Amino acid sequence: MAAGSREAGALFDYKNGVIRTSVRRLVEFLLRSGDICVGGGSLPSRKAMLEGARLHRKIQESQPPDYRSEVPLTAEWEKDGYRLVLEGRADGIGIYRNPDGDKNIPMIDEIKCVSRSLEKMEEAETLHMAQAKCYAAVYCMQENIPAIAVQITYCHRETEDIRRFVTIFSADELESWFQDLIRAYDRWAARYVKDLRLRDESIEKLTFPFSYRPGQKKLTAIAYQSAKAGDHVFLQAPTGVGKTISTIYPALKEIGTGKGGRIFYLTARTTTGTVAEDTLALLRDRELFLHSATISSKEKICPFPDSLCDPRECQLADGHYDRINECLFALLSERRDFSRETILDYSRLYRVCPYELAFEAAAWSDFVICDYNYLFDPHVSRKGLLSDQGSAADLILTDEAHNLPDRAREMYSAVFGRQLLKILRLYFRPRSASVYRRLVRADKEMRELDARDDESVETFESNRILSGSGIRVYNQIDSLYRPLFSAVEALGDYLGDHDLPEESEVVDAYFALSHFFMILDSLDEGYLIYGSGKGMDFSLTLLCADPSSRLAEVAERCHANILFSATLYPVRYYRDLIGGGEWDAYSVPSPFDENNRLLMIASDVTSRYSMRGPDQYMRMVRYLEKTVEARAGHYMIFFPSYEMLQEVYRLCEDSTLSLMADLLPQSPDMRQEDREAFLSHFHEEGRKSLVGFCVLGSIFSEGIDLTGSRLIGVLIVGTGIPGLGVEKEMVRLYFDKRGQRGYDYAYRYPGMNKVLQAAGRVIRTVTDRGIILLMDDRFLEPDNQMLFPGDWKRYYQVDLDRYSRVLEDFWQA
Repeated sequence: MAAGSREAGALFDYKNGVIRTSVRRLVEFLLRSGDICVGGGSLPSRKAMLEGARLHRKIQESQPPDYRSEVPLTAEWEKDGYRLVLEGRADGIGIYRNPDGDKNIPMIDEIKCVSRSLEKMEEAETLHMAQAKCYAAVYCMQENIPAIAVQITYCHRETEDIRRFVTIFSADELESWFQDLIRAYDRWAARYVKDLRLRDESIEKLTFPFSYRPGQKKLTAIAYQSAKAGDHVFLQAPTGVGKTISTIYPALKEIGTGKGGRIFYLTARTTTGTVAEDTLALLRDRELFLHSATISSKEKICPFPDSLCDPRECQLADGHYDRINECLFALLSERRDFSRETILDYSRLYRVCPYELAFEAAAWSDFVICDYNYLFDPHVSRKGLLSDQGSAADLILTDEAHNLPDRAREMYSAVFGRQLLKILRLYFRPRSASVYRRLVRADKEMRELDARDDESVETFESNRILSGSGIRVYNQIDSLYRPLFSAVEALGDYLGDHDLPEESEVVDAYFALSHFFMILDSLDEGYLIYGSGKGMDFSLTLLCADPSSRLAEVAERCHANILFSATLYPVRYYRDLIGGGEWDAYSVPSPFDENNRLLMIASDVTSRYSMRGPDQYMRMVRYLEKTVEARAGHYMIFFPSYEMLQEVYRLCEDSTLSLMADLLPQSPDMRQEDREAFLSHFHEEGRKSLVGFCVLGSIFSEGIDLTGSRLIGVLIVGTGIPGLGVEKEMVRLYFDKRGQRGYDYAYRYPGMNKVLQAAGRVIRTVTDRGIILLMDDRFLEPDNQMLFPGDWKRYYQVDLDRYSRVLEDFWQA
């Protein structure tokens, strides 16, 4: 089991030349050691935390009258360049009545609630003892005591059994040990203070690195005022204005005022994170002193992706915490850009896990580039990235914010079923009677939920999508909470003394249960609970239809959150789902000349499911042929599905289009190198025309930048409406019940956003010229046109007969 904390970023609370830190953080960072072991320990939950607090109070109240509980202790030192304030709170201070001597001495008591077996403990854990020794050293200095007893009191969460370990120390040996600890801390703190001052000095001198584009100065000013005032805002600005530098620059100016804090640049795709990295590199060329870290997904950075994070399988997990501080100090001393490549280099050199090293580096960085889930996901966010100083000075810049509602719904939802419980039961039956009994109880409750047929269960005979699906919505499942909590606690107890199972299906079932219980423990009004299947196929889904409260909870921990995108239509939709019901929204108009862009709607094409077939597909081919005939160049056409893409692509291969242009289809299983190869074709000059066949909402419909002749036209088939399905219908049901437009929230708004994003691939600079063809007669409907951005009010309605003439007039203008 790893002995250590991954919350090193909270090691320093720096303000006005004073660093404050807690005893617990100090020892957990400096004295950590051991292996990375995934799965050990019980899951923190509201009930577990309340239970731990109750046991603490029960133990404290059972002590003699001279026992004092929750005693605050503070020590201060003047260091070179800063003042250190060390704070903590001893669980108890009392009198140790020495059974082997005739003298009673003062005692520091540290209480820990655990799930592991007390009988198998041979001594107090190192970090628990170290924390208590710090309290003892401070108390000896303050009270001038020659000796003191340090007692670690362990209480088992379930049985409430008690076991104590007591060690007596002289004041001299405690002081010597404690001063060594403070000197080790000063090594880190002095570097932190020095780097922070260099950062602020460089930011003060920093100037905007470009001449402002049209609209960019307004964008930058709004971002600056929002960061300065600590506002959470939505910021809509068209593609090509320069949103990345226009948000990063004012955010840097705000954190450089001496208020501390960090910037989190959140992205939905690797490509936009790369743009942020390039922006910081440009600013470093202008003397910016800044530590920045990029957190990559485990799949992209782990050198052993097929191994568990377990010392039995991974040599980097074995002894990781013995080596991590040496590696981290070298990294901080020698580099400022903690990119994926840098993290991998130092990981290999010091034999530490690169995924964990990235989080360690991020905790010490001024600027963190990462995916949304590393801040918002209830599992990953526990790595301590955000400050815990209340509403600290941390700033969030959320790029491509239109992706956040769907991503959040995925993060905060969970599914768990009886088949997974069966896997766990079969594994633990011969290994742990306690775990097995609790899993059986949880399965019994799942069976009863499956059989429930009363007013608390809603079925859907009148809904054509859900009718016959066996879907049932439950008003509440409170009866499941205690059996699952008991099972999770028993699993935590077992895994405190045993390694994670080697069987992959058992590991998967364990993590599914862990996630499900975590979500169950924090359900709020934004959820729908529904069951599906019968018997052993019965499963429960906790669907986060409205993630606003969960997202807002994270955002409110920061000084400001600037959510920006080229497409935030309609803004009320994003306010409702992201949690910013009262947050301001700003829009920067397009700086591009409308005469450089031709917007058209084809009235004789549709992607309606009932009308799909050879006739409609051949019309799409004819539109492509006429497009390339009118102007040779690079184009992309976006389809609502891979199936339609393939149908039209095959027809194009047999048409005259294949003689006029190279045809390049997207495939559903493209790797990163495949995507890069696909885009590289659009950068080739002097070739014949090129048509890329892509899927709406995929990697190529947003986050790519093809300027000038690299892309001169985009054709979009369909309104982007997602396919009908259970989850979408549940979201629709949720908002309909609340008097909101459920169909729009589940289908229309997300679909139109995909369309707007794909259309934004063309016209990236003030000199670009290009066309946008919307290929579906439904774009002429008022409900869809209401979602058009302001600069889309002028368009041409075309059909196959008129299309070539409209194109000719535009290209010849």
